[in-house]
Amino acid sequence: MPREPRKPNEYIVHLKLEGGQEVITRFTTIEEVKTWYASQFKAKSNEDDLMPIPVKAELNEILLVRPKRVIAIHVEPIYSSSVEMFS
Repeated sequence: MPREPRKPNEYIVHLKLEGGQEVITRFTTIEEVKTWYASQFKAKSNEDDLMPIPVKAELNEILLVRPKRVIAIHVEPIYSSSVEMFS
């Protein structure tokens, strides 16, 4: 009997900025990542205005970033079983 594929518990989005800095934000579903990317980030990717990035949603913490200065985005799925293994 085939096993059901594992589902990530959260997604960590790494934003690589010019100058070597990295910003990390978290989302609970891939749909949230896609919605944020399409509606917030991609629409403003060539702008030099500041855009809020949610850093810690539970603390209402945000970071203001210029979308034009983001050089790479890495989306990393996190599985609770893999995190528990290293605890």
